[in-house]
Amino acid sequence: MRNAVKPATQHPCAHCPWRTANQGKPHPGGWYTKANLRRLWGGMRRGEDMTCHPTDPANPVPAGIRPAPEDATTLECAGSLILKQREFMRFQRLALDYPGEDPFRLYRQRYPRGLTRAGIVAVVQRAMFGGIPLIGGLQMARPDLNEPGISAPDVEDWDPATEAHLEPETNADRDD
Repeated sequence: MRNAVKPATQHPCAHCPWRTANQGKPHPGGWYTKANLRRLWGGMRRGEDMTCHPTDPANPVPAGIRPAPEDATTLECAGSLILKQREFMRFQRLALDYPGEDPFRLYRQRYPRGLTRAGIVAVVQRAMFGGIPLIGGLQMARPDLNEPGISAPDVEDWDPATEAHLEPETNADRDD
């Protein structure tokens, strides 16, 4: 049985499948294979959320792997959230840079393996309503989008030098 899922931490855990250093590593369950990562991204890009597997007692584990304790605090996967938020920032930048154009069409042309329309809607709903009782679901955490070494197969890599400006301004960033 899964405990209530809590918001992601700012940084992915050491076992995160979205850490490039883990991708391709042998695992009895094949967790780090490109095929599994593509399967996971396929759901995430359509709006599904993902838990941090070492914290989730409901996550099935292969023989020989110790599951998370039943009373563990289950967290959302920070790596998965970073990937989805990065893609949304790309979509948002296109919407702002090309007013009057269809931003979804532009986004899908430039990032064909990025978020689907349902995925974009899911990110917006979480950002706007997350944490509101009865309607909002899980509050949207703000992990470090420039965390190095986070990627998904077939998804364009994030380059902080050219894309860091896409992150929205926070009140802490303002001078007034």
